[in-house]
Amino acid sequence: MTHPTPFPDLNDVLAQFTAGLVRLLGPELLALYLQGSFALGDADEGSDVDFLAVVRFPLTSAQAETVQAMHRTIFDLPSPWAQHLEGSYFPAELLRRPDPASTPIPYLDNGSRTLEDSDHDNSLVVRWVTREHGISMYGPPALELIEVVTPEALRAEILNTLHRWGAALLTDPDELNNGWRQPHVVMSIARMLHSLNTGAIHSKLAGTEWASRNLDFRWTPLLKRAWNGHSRQFLRYYEPADPVDLHLTQQFIRSALDGAPLKSAD
Repeated sequence: MTHPTPFPDLNDVLAQFTAGLVRLLGPELLALYLQGSFALGDADEGSDVDFLAVVRFPLTSAQAETVQAMHRTIFDLPSPWAQHLEGSYFPAELLRRPDPASTPIPYLDNGSRTLEDSDHDNSLVVRWVTREHGISMYGPPALELIEVVTPEALRAEILNTLHRWGAALLTDPDELNNGWRQPHVVMSIARMLHSLNTGAIHSKLAGTEWASRNLDFRWTPLLKRAWNGHSRQFLRYYEPADPVDLHLTQQFIRSALDGAPLKSAD
């Protein structure tokens, strides 16, 4: 796809990224998809550029080194988008079905030049988004490579993530005191609650709008402030969180973990 996003500058970065992988990996590269916000339809200037590459077999050390060198070259392109690629390199058989072992695979974090082994994307959520909404930049439609993820399995994973992540954030209050992370947590938990209600994954915007309609109305201003600042979120990465919103976010997490906030379903 020559125009996978509404942003021409980003499309140029993605074209160079795709061409580089095809050149370096040849037939070992089976597919390359955009997933995350761009696949779900609410991406803006503050979005990560989430990708998922499918390779025939796990990358060898030599392949990983050449791919690593390419990512450093991409990172240095004269475009802010080049610093916000984030994604993983999945062996085809590992991607096809759920992986209870959460096997680490080569992963590029947002803002990083360096591949690391991580299970960050080895989840049912990423498989579902890629299969159902992934934008193919190379290779076949994702439904040919990924088995169906059932709503029951998706809900179980999300519920486990919500309780594990929420408890960790409340245990370490300093983790939330960040101008980027605090609104990110609000939107992420809203999305989780939305997905628990529907058995599907929705965008951050859809999640915050759903939460504003269906959760206790006291959370609505917090949700709106979180989304309204999304396009500028990377500018706040080194700032502390707003003290009022920090306190409200802690309450929002506790409410979500208690299962209290749902009023109705739509």
